[in-house]
Amino acid sequence: MKTFLQRPVHIMALALGLLGAVPAALAQDVRLKMWTLDNPGYPEFIAQAAEAFKKTHPDVTIEHQTFPGDAYKTSLPVALVGSDAPDVFFNWSGDAAKRLVRDGLALDITDAAMAKGGFGTELGAGLLDAFRYDGRLYGAAADAVSKYVFYNKDYFATNKISLPKTMAELAGVCKAVRAIDPDTVPMPLGNKTRWKAIHWMTMLNERVMGIDGTAADYDLARPADALFTDPGYAQAFDELLKLQDAGCFEEAPNATEYTVADAMFATQDSPMEFCGTWCTAGLDAAGFTDYGFFRLPLVEGGKGEAGANFLVPEGFQVSSKTQHAKEAVEWISFLVSPGQGAKFAELTKFLPSNPKMIDSVPNATPQFREIVADMGTFTRGINVLDVLLEASVADAYLNATVEVLNRTVTPAEAVAQIRQSALAAQAKLAAK
Repeated sequence: MKTFLQRPVHIMALALGLLGAVPAALAQDVRLKMWTLDNPGYPEFIAQAAEAFKKTHPDVTIEHQTFPGDAYKTSLPVALVGSDAPDVFFNWSGDAAKRLVRDGLALDITDAAMAKGGFGTELGAGLLDAFRYDGRLYGAAADAVSKYVFYNKDYFATNKISLPKTMAELAGVCKAVRAIDPDTVPMPLGNKTRWKAIHWMTMLNERVMGIDGTAADYDLARPADALFTDPGYAQAFDELLKLQDAGCFEEAPNATEYTVADAMFATQDSPMEFCGTWCTAGLDAAGFTDYGFFRLPLVEGGKGEAGANFLVPEGFQVSSKTQHAKEAVEWISFLVSPGQGAKFAELTKFLPSNPKMIDSVPNATPQFREIVADMGTFTRGINVLDVLLEASVADAYLNATVEVLNRTVTPAEAVAQIRQSALAAQAKLAAK
């Protein structure tokens, strides 16, 4: 029940509101719940951004919660359906984001994004396309991760090993490393959680068939009788097995944690690793600075493009259930502004979607700057299979890749398994 003393305050607030001049003290407090992965530096980045955001939005408080990647993928869709959904949340581009759009769980933020000060006026068209569906925007790209073969410069120079230009030459490098010391693992894989090997298949499919050759299968748009029937899919698995036969990987890659593989390169026990741009932070922390990188080589006779490389835009979406859509879009627009892009790079060591102030990042290593420059020359981005494909098809691909490495199925049998999942998914979508 309102007391007599409270009434003048409410009357004054109403009057000021009608005049468009409600003081911050009388404005309604807004709490934006935000979910992200527990990547290193993310809590610090969000904390400083939230404090800076308050200078222009004193009534907005950001409540940030982090999750490990595997748990996040399953927890987020459940939370968005429930009554306690986050207002703003991290997500991968591709099917992970598209699925939420199809289910009505991600908000169409096009108009706010394209308004003055919105992220749509800051980011490039390619990055905007990462969360664009049917011509509408459903998220803002915050960063883009890529993958390279990182290599130990001193090891290569000392042993007179040249950088490979083809996948066959890469296998030859592995053989040369084993010839120097049979106990040295040339390029550890670490596929216990399954996602490391699917990154290989993402690139090998492109190197064999090209982006245009796989697009209709990945989108489940190819006629059922032709879906995933290109012999290139089996050939891509064969390319992975050639590397395994050349001794590139550890003895039991499916039983090895990815952190072990990362540590083997960082401690210079292994001279190479196919690793993401996020790995630079771990290398810096380990004090290993004498490393270089190169894109995964082409397959001889394949349809891949030298200018195309692994590129997975990641970003922020807004829940369709949020009560604060305006503030949510203003918040994510602030997060991808030039100044915050520089802070993002500084604190997370990730590559920001808005690199306009990248030169202001303190203590950025030469490799970090070189990677930023190299990513700017990509002619096409290759999105990763486990977020690009429909969920059940992605899971079939993950499982099949494990079995191929275990030699429990042949490449042809693996593709047959994937095709069956794709046919089921295609039929299910058609029935909706």
